[in-house]
Amino acid sequence: LIWTPVPSTVSLPPEQTKARWGFILVVANSLEDAKSSYDEGLNLMATGNLRPSHEKAWKELWLQSKVEVMGSETLSKAVVGCMFYLLSAFPSIHDTSSYFGGLSPGGLSNGGDGQDYWGHVFWDQDIWMYPGIALFYPKLARSVLEYRVGTIDGAKDNAQKQGYKGLKFPWESAVSGREVCPDDIYGQQEIHINGDVTLAFQHYLYLTEDLSMFTEGRGSEVIFGVADYWVSRVKWNPDDQKYHLLGVMPPDEYYYNVNNSVYTNTVAKLRYLLHTQHSVLSFEQINFPFHLQGMFAIGWLELGEAEKAQRLLEKCFKNIQGPFQVWSESSDGSGAVNFLTGMGGFLQAVLFGYTGFRSKECLAFAPLLPDEICELCVRGINYLGNQMDWLLRKDDVCVILREQTGRVGNTNPQKLQIVLKASGAKIPLMPGQPVTFPREAGCICKMDPPSFCWLL
Repeated sequence: LIWTPVPSTVSLPPEQTKARWGFILVVANSLEDAKSSYDEGLNLMATGNLRPSHEKAWKELWLQSKVEVMGSETLSKAVVGCMFYLLSAFPSIHDTSSYFGGLSPGGLSNGGDGQDYWGHVFWDQDIWMYPGIALFYPKLARSVLEYRVGTIDGAKDNAQKQGYKGLKFPWESAVSGREVCPDDIYGQQEIHINGDVTLAFQHYLYLTEDLSMFTEGRGSEVIFGVADYWVSRVKWNPDDQKYHLLGVMPPDEYYYNVNNSVYTNTVAKLRYLLHTQHSVLSFEQINFPFHLQGMFAIGWLELGEAEKAQRLLEKCFKNIQGPFQVWSESSDGSGAVNFLTGMGGFLQAVLFGYTGFRSKECLAFAPLLPDEICELCVRGINYLGNQMDWLLRKDDVCVILREQTGRVGNTNPQKLQIVLKASGAKIPLMPGQPVTFPREAGCICKMDPPSFCWLL
């Protein structure tokens, strides 16, 4: 860690009305790398190229991926802010080989005393922050998985200390992967973290079909290790002839020693927990954390209730602190500053709610926009080695498959087609050629898939 010393006071002579001071902070894995980066920063500052180089890097990122909302300036700014701060917490897209320490709910910033999460990595990374970025950047998505792979030894130690086999990923993770949560009950009982981690691996596989992550990338060790943990953790009940997960803490941390938590059991089976109309109606009025409001918004959109979804998303605007669109954990500004968990949940509501994107054997879609939004443009969606731009309007959808000169991520581009659910029409996607079709549900799949999947 090397930084430019910050003076305790600064002053201007009487004849001078303004001045500029520059400060550089460098974080690296070694002193040698830190010194090299620090010298590079000083040189860029001296030549006046520090800010231009920064702007150039961000311009490149926005060309690769961007979400544009027409009709609601507030929503548009909120989405851009989410993308900006989430991408700022990831490695560079040009260098994902250096060590990545995972994503903490507050990123590198700090909240008040005891409100910054100590930089630890929770399920927030795998469930809330990861999916939105994985839809655009397979290399960054893989860096999240590689962080978990790098903590396998610690996860193995956690399981052994609990008396179980396989891998038990920590509720709060740092460098080693050993449990660093200061309160023992969370590490002992909030075991849904294991399912959260494997869901991220599953999501990556569906979007990329990058098998190298599971072979030489050691992803298979994570999957098998977690499976071994579940097998040793469940208890057989001879009365009902079923296995049970006993004594756990669900995501609702006000409860503990819960038997057969719905969420924990579901992620243990590696299946998605679908929202039903009953669950949405029962819980909509409860004052949940705002990143959960985004999930309920997705539930309303699945039910075709776009306006009710929009009202839930608008509740989240109270957590945005101006003028730089920084999200706080609580609407009064308290809690974690730069709350990446909330940004990730909100971004998912827009990306997977309005578009209806769901990935499994295909990339299913079911677009729906509220009255306030006239167009939604999602640029740079990455699926099976291809990049696509989507334009959603009230009556139709336009998709453009980008022309590519090489591979995106670790996957060779697959030939894709759009299959519309109602009519069964099949529309091949050709690079650089826009395809427009009526706004209806469908899926994007390989040209000759073995079968179709309709998730909605």
